[in-house]
Amino acid sequence: MDNLINELQDMTEELRADNDAALAKQQQEEQQLMENKVKTPKLKTVNIKGKDYVEVNERIKAFREMYANGSIMTEIVSHEGGVCVMKAVIVVDGQIVSTGHAYEKEGSTFINKTSYIENCETSAIGRALGSLGIGIDTSVASVEEVANAIKQQGGDPF
Repeated sequence: MDNLINELQDMTEELRADNDAALAKQQQEEQQLMENKVKTPKLKTVNIKGKDYVEVNERIKAFREMYANGSIMTEIVSHEGGVCVMKAVIVVDGQIVSTGHAYEKEGSTFINKTSYIENCETSAIGRALGSLGIGIDTSVASVEEVANAIKQQGGDPF
């Protein structure tokens, strides 16, 4: 009977030791996750009609700070008749983490008279970064998209 009690006590001590080791390992992993958690830097905004917007260049800088090895890739989905559709893909650690699309029409705004393809690419990147959570405290749209929408409605964006 004493042997059985001693064996049970030994087993209980081994289980406690295993449990303590597992708990310590879990706490260490949680601590490492907290240390590796990516923090979004404070982003500069511009005010349009009383709302703050984060420009795409600020979103790109934040992305580069947060994900030094990340990639931003763009491709023209279609380009015909003066209309461009662009896709942006955000890749982190070899995985696609977000995408964004944009549409721009040649000549629809002052900037689009000469640079509608570039404007379309910038908007797609801004939307993809917004989808990732960068610079979207008030809106996913880029400042250019908001200004363009206001101008097309006959208003003064600034």
